[in-house]
Amino acid sequence: MLKLKAVFVCLLWALCYPFISIALSESPPLYLAFVRSILAGATLLLFGMGSPGSVIPRGWSNWQSIGIVGFGYTSLGFSGMFLAGSLVSPGLATVVSNSQPMIAVALAYVLAVERVTKRQLAALTIGLVGIIAIVLPSLHHVQNNLSVGGIGFVLLGALGVALGNVWMKKIAVEASVLRVSAWQLIVGSIPLGVAALVLEDPSAIVLGPEMLISLLVLAIPGTALATFMWFHVLKVGKLHRMNAFTFLTPLFALLIGAVFMGEVLQTNELIGTAIIIGGILILHWPSSRIQSV
Repeated sequence: MLKLKAVFVCLLWALCYPFISIALSESPPLYLAFVRSILAGATLLLFGMGSPGSVIPRGWSNWQSIGIVGFGYTSLGFSGMFLAGSLVSPGLATVVSNSQPMIAVALAYVLAVERVTKRQLAALTIGLVGIIAIVLPSLHHVQNNLSVGGIGFVLLGALGVALGNVWMKKIAVEASVLRVSAWQLIVGSIPLGVAALVLEDPSAIVLGPEMLISLLVLAIPGTALATFMWFHVLKVGKLHRMNAFTFLTPLFALLIGAVFMGEVLQTNELIGTAIIIGGILILHWPSSRIQSV
């Protein structure tokens, strides 16, 4: 059941891709990230009002943890994702952003949150190789759209998401998933809002029907529901095992394009898909079965 939840979250993230493209065509990136975050956080807070306990976390340590998760997962994660959009090719961005599970493994080791075996690390590496196989054709043309700043933004986003995931796992035993999910989005939106006010022009926002629909989809199922479910998955499961499922997000995006937009899957995409699934199976296959083969 836990694995199915992780897969469903990746599907929700993949569904966001076309709506992000629409929204970015009608809003500056930081304003979009800010509004998406604040709407998602407010949605979770409304649901939290019907659950037992106080909606507002108590104690400095709780707010400190929420601040760390929010700054990493929301502030850095969303800003890196949106700012890199026009600076670096989608293929390269996909590869760099999917280094997040590897970064999380390193952070988890440094923070003494979780240890991984060589087999588990190899399985994560295989998943990343699958991502590279999928986007390989676009990487051949990367020199035409190579931006050091763009790569930096993607890495910053990946580092932020990894930090948020690791710290959520660190505090998961005692934390309320709903409260942390809601407040980290709201707290994490503050730097995004400040940066948007300083760096972007609000008059560039076009509040048309497409923008509003895209924003609602991104904020509610794509962020509020996905974040709540993802943090629950991290609380219950092993960080590196659950994080490996994020390799499925670009795969789902390809399948959505094939089913709903008539796009044809290329050979490299099928090979990459097989590699990703193989890596995830190796990671989740019981050690005793591997040793007996």
